[in-house]
Amino acid sequence: MITIRLKDGKEKQFESAVSLADAAKAISNSLGKNALVAKVNGELTDLRDPIVDGAEVEFFTKEDPEGLFTLRHTASHVMAQAIQHLFPGVKFAIGPAIDDGFYFAAIEKEMSKIAKENIPLVKKVLPRDEALQYFKDKGQDYKVMLIEDLPEEETISLYEQGDFTDLCAGPHLKATGKVKTFK
Repeated sequence: MITIRLKDGKEKQFESAVSLADAAKAISNSLGKNALVAKVNGELTDLRDPIVDGAEVEFFTKEDPEGLFTLRHTASHVMAQAIQHLFPGVKFAIGPAIDDGFYFAAIEKEMSKIAKENIPLVKKVLPRDEALQYFKDKGQDYKVMLIEDLPEEETISLYEQGDFTDLCAGPHLKATGKVKTFK
C-alpha cells in the first residue's frame, strides 16, 4: 500500500505504484485532465514519475505559477524543435522559458504545427558518458560543454519529442498538445 499526503492534509492510498498522472486522475477527473505538474516533497516533478510512499504531493494546473512555468518550459522545447525544423544544423545552448512569449512569426507558425501534432514528450535518463556521446554524435557542442561540467557520476535526463531531443532536467507536460499560445 502506498500513501501520499495532499496539500489539504488528506491522505490518498494506492494498492501499488502509480504515476503522479494516475494519482491525479484517482483524486478527481478534473484534476486528472488539468494537472500539468506536481510538487513532491517540495520539488517540481513530472506527472509521469511514480508516486513515492509517504510523500507530500501538490498538483498544479495552468492557473498556478508552477503549472504555467511547466507549460512555458515545454513551449520552449516546442520552439527549439520548430527552430530545428526551420534551420537544420542549428546548435542549442540553454533556453529557459520566458514570461512574455516568443519572437518570430515563422517560428510561432512552426510551433503551432508541432503543438497540434500533440507529440508525446518522453523522458530518458542516461549515464553521463552515454549522454555525452549522444550529443557529440548530434554535433551539439554546447550541450556537450554543459554535460562536461557535470560530475562523472551524474545521471542525465533528456526529453524526446518526435524528431527533437534536448538535455533538460524538466519537468514537462506529457505532450505538446497543451501548448497552444505563444504570445
